[in-house]
Amino acid sequence: MNTPEISVIMANYNGATYLPAALQSLLRQTFKRWELLFVDDASSDESVALVRQRERADTRIRIFRQPIRRGPAAARNRALEAATGTWVAVFDSDDLMMPDRLERLLQRATTDEATIVADNLMLFSESDPKPRRYLRNHLGRSPHWIGLAEFADSNCLYTSTPDLGYLKPMIRADIVRRLNARYDESLRVGEDYDFLARMMAEGHQIRLDPAAMYLYRKHTNSVSHRLAASDIMALLSADQRFRRRAGLLYEEIKALNRRRRSLESLLIYDGVIAALKDGNPAYGAMTALSQPRIWPLLTRPLAARLKRLAQALATERVARTHS
Repeated sequence: MNTPEISVIMANYNGATYLPAALQSLLRQTFKRWELLFVDDASSDESVALVRQRERADTRIRIFRQPIRRGPAAARNRALEAATGTWVAVFDSDDLMMPDRLERLLQRATTDEATIVADNLMLFSESDPKPRRYLRNHLGRSPHWIGLAEFADSNCLYTSTPDLGYLKPMIRADIVRRLNARYDESLRVGEDYDFLARMMAEGHQIRLDPAAMYLYRKHTNSVSHRLAASDIMALLSADQRFRRRAGLLYEEIKALNRRRRSLESLLIYDGVIAALKDGNPAYGAMTALSQPRIWPLLTRPLAARLKRLAQALATERVARTHS
């Protein structure tokens, strides 16, 4: 077998429901010189058995099993250690790819001499049958270079740019090895942002292709949809470690300060909600009144409920029209 050009790393935990479709979308890639490093994080479903069937028929697939559940960061680190390709591409076990995605990303990276390349996302779910592009501003219309300051700014509250930490990058493997880049295993969420940010602090930029070739599945089990106080504290600790080790530019420091204030606001907001749930509305209200920066967050649940109500009413009107 030829040496793989792209090492596709896939972390999985109980992903059997979506795994067959994800594997099929990889097998259908027009670019064939890839290897799949599938790391199962101690699943209790039939995930490994499903991939084992594919492995028997395709020597490009390699399976690794974690003896205990350690989280997606540890799973991806194990895949990075085993990768033999020139490039490393992140692909989650519940997502899909357009057939020419790997080929086009490699072309973009080669043409633009990029060390990190990513594309737009197409969001989809069973509850929302109409897929939509993730980046619909200027970033979704033409190729762009993204530096650390813009990347960090997208990870703040109230920003006009969607969080770029959700992008699924393809990274030159020699950069990963030279920087000894690894995912922070103390993070349950936000490990993708942290991993990329530390490489970008060394001067590397993301070359963003506006084409939406990665299909990002949204569902109730998605870890990224839930953020607890412990998650926020871990993100704040990771931010502190990041600042100690990186020689940062002035604009980058400003952007990171804005991101830190956002995380602190989320932590305050979480405390207010916890107080309300624990039957201590006076404390929750007092905290909320003393922290104006979290007021927009407090209106979001109401706005979401109103949006769902409007959608339900619209559906009901359509049903009446066709009855």
